[in-house]
Formats: sequence, C-alpha cells, structure tokens
Amino acid sequence: MKMIAGIYFFLVSTIACAQQKEFGWLMGTWQETGKQSFEVWKIDRDFLSGESYLMKDGIKKITEGIKLIKKGNDFYYVPDVAGPQGPVEFKITSFNEKGFVAENPKHDFPTKISYQQIGPTQLLATISGSKNSISYYFDKIK
Repeated sequence: MKMIAGIYFFLVSTIACAQQKEFGWLMGTWQETGKQSFEVWKIDRDFLSGESYLMKDGIKKITEGIKLIKKGNDFYYVPDVAGPQGPVEFKITSFNEKGFVAENPKHDFPTKISYQQIGPTQLLATISGSKNSISYYFDKIK
C-alpha cells in the first residue's frame, strides 16, 4: 500500500512539475489593466489552477475557476464560469515558453482562448469565436 501511495505522489508531482515547466510563466497574480479584475494562478496538487475575480466595494466576486490539466500527452484549459453550465474543456493546440492557444470548436463562444506573455510583467488573454474577438491586457502584480 505504501508503494502505491508513493507511486501516486510521484506521478502527481511529475505532472505538476511538467505543467510548471511548460506554463510556469503564468503563475502569480495578474490585474486587468485599469480595472479591478484579477486572475491568480498557482500549483494546486496535480494541476495548475486559476481563479478570476472582480473586486467591488472591497468585496471579492469570483467569476471563474480554471484548471490547466494534463490528460495523456495533451494539456487542457478548463474554465468553469460562474453559473449552472459547468466546466468546458479546451484542448491546448499549441504552446511555448510564453503562451498557448486552447481550442474547442464545438463550444458556442469562445471557441479559442489564447494567453500570450508580451513582456516580463504583461499578459494578453484573448477569447474568440467565428466573428468576435475580445482581448484582455493584464499586469503582473505578484
């Protein structure tokens, strides 16, 4: 039993280390430029987790939980927007040391989500679909 537990924790830490290696640039607290909108990314056991929230009148309102997970040889960006719809998987179709693109052509909107580090403390997140595209600029604050 101890051996099985040891193997499990080794695999979990290996997956988390791989995600940190590939997507470590995303870790930290990011504030949308000129707004009280934030994303916080951290290692959460066997995946990277993100949380989007708004601050209004000193009250934190969580708008989205995000997981960046690995299944087999593939990575997935999995947002869970506040509301009844539940999480949606977007397969990461390309990535490098400064960004990634995640896609789900079956989702209504967005069908594509991209994150691109545009400087040591700046991030561009874009959601897009067949006719629309919305970009969000973030500054790293922690």
